[in-house]
Amino acid sequence: MASQIISRLPVLLVEGMESLILSHYSLTKQFLNTIDPDLLEEISKRKALNIFTIAASETPAYAKFLRRNRVKPERIRTIADFESLVPATDKVNYVKQFPFEERCRGGHLPTRGNVDESGGTSGIPTNWIHDFSEESLLFKAVNFEFNYVFGGQKKDYFVLSAWSSGPWATGVKFCELMERVALVKNTTTDPLDIINTLKMFGNKRNYLIGGYPPFVRNLLYDYDDQISWKDYTIDIITGGEGVTLEWVYHLRKKLQKKAKIVSSYGASDIDIGIGFESPLAFFIRETIARNPALKQELFPHNDLPMIFQYNPTTHYITEKKNAEGCPEFEITLLDKHSALPKVKYNLHDAGRKLSFKEMIRAIEKHRPHFWPEFKSKAQGKEEDILHLPFLCVFGRSDGTLSFDGANVHPSDIQECTELHPELQRKINRFKMEKDFDRQHNPLFIIHIELKKNCRGEKRLGQKYEQVLRKELPKVNRDFKESVSKNPKLAPRVKLYAFEHPLFRKDDTKVKNIYIVKKQ
Repeated sequence: MASQIISRLPVLLVEGMESLILSHYSLTKQFLNTIDPDLLEEISKRKALNIFTIAASETPAYAKFLRRNRVKPERIRTIADFESLVPATDKVNYVKQFPFEERCRGGHLPTRGNVDESGGTSGIPTNWIHDFSEESLLFKAVNFEFNYVFGGQKKDYFVLSAWSSGPWATGVKFCELMERVALVKNTTTDPLDIINTLKMFGNKRNYLIGGYPPFVRNLLYDYDDQISWKDYTIDIITGGEGVTLEWVYHLRKKLQKKAKIVSSYGASDIDIGIGFESPLAFFIRETIARNPALKQELFPHNDLPMIFQYNPTTHYITEKKNAEGCPEFEITLLDKHSALPKVKYNLHDAGRKLSFKEMIRAIEKHRPHFWPEFKSKAQGKEEDILHLPFLCVFGRSDGTLSFDGANVHPSDIQECTELHPELQRKINRFKMEKDFDRQHNPLFIIHIELKKNCRGEKRLGQKYEQVLRKELPKVNRDFKESVSKNPKLAPRVKLYAFEHPLFRKDDTKVKNIYIVKKQ
């Protein structure tokens, strides 16, 4: 009945009610704690159709995109039409095909706002344009998550932004948004500045440090001889790449007992606030890790993913399989003020989207006492549970590895070796791997299979390593930034004889498999 009522309400009325609720933390929390999850999904579908209609009529590039794909907007009347007839967009088939002004609402740049970048391979970044009015919805979302996860409405925070400096989205947006709710200092990736700031302002304050996982880990481990971290009340917000549960557990040992380490999920293409790691989401991840049968049911062919909750009234997200059968997300940004509308935009992140009811149903099947466990072990309260759907993120599906906010694609490695023909002609295949040492430092390993009759001498491996360490920072601007701050990310090369089992297992596959996954 409720879904039928929502389907008849004018979208403007739905948006007005939503805006009123999101403007007040207590109202938002009560709303998300008591609403039927299915009703949230209905609101999301209704808004997605409206965004499609607006984009088709007001965004020149999207109108051309639809014509190229023989889609008539007037025939898209239901969410079923939208899902079955409207093609997905991505950086290749849409962003790179049209000038940025054509991709802007109204066909022109906004008069107020900002431009940030996401790293591009071959030194060509992608620019993302934002209207000033977009910040209203994003701030409401970030403000809620800050209050909900860290209790920001109950205590004052001193926020240290340790994201990479420059035009990248995370560092820019994080400071802009957080200064509205807390005192912020942009330390960038300077460990000594962070330490000096903590000592200068003292240990009687609540600190929140935001940064990419490798930097945060190095900060806490490599500088513990200069500061006693446990003397300070510090929480951590991180993102940009996945982290293991062990990584979280190890870092907690460096901080006070009640310290929070929370991950977030976002992308420059969409916005930095797509999903957040709620206490429930983290406890679910721990529960799945301890239950092989549950993991097999939910994620039979993958590692344990990062798990986030997201608000379907701000993002309409569906799960679709790509040509290789890998599930990916298609995201529609539900903000009509967006300068660059995103309709069914595919980030090529591999993962699953599960509704609140789907996730809980699967867990209770294997863990009948899940809710009592959550309340006792995670101090979860009934009134704190948010009826939001879940995003389970494995990583990039396009063969990309992420290091400290930098995405490295196999084509980057290919470009580096092609600059040295005498080395390139000896390579048969290669793979990339993200591993960790005993101290949980991320390692970037490149496995190279040599051609038949080529010998894998130690000097040859050293030569490949020298070339990649020299050329990759030139080819990939973001990686240059990351490795300059964290030299441990420098590529390490392992050579293999022709038809080594690591590569031979791919002989029956149509395409090369570039990523080594842990078994």
